[in-house]
Amino acid sequence: MGIKIGDVDIVKEIVDLNYQLLRTQLILEHILNNNANLNKPDSTSMKAIDDKAIETLQKKYPNMGISKT
Repeated sequence: MGIKIGDVDIVKEIVDLNYQLLRTQLILEHILNNNANLNKPDSTSMKAIDDKAIETLQKKYPNMGISKT
């Protein structure tokens, strides 16, 4: 049994997020290492990615006041 805040099990969320982040990082490293001509996102694309990530977190945790600082 983990620590809960509201209906969010904090310990489970931390473990799940760490797994997802590491898995995504390893996939990205594999793609970059095996595609020499692959172009990385420009600053406009990175801003859109950042904005989408914040928007997704805001929807997942609507009462936490998450915003980009």
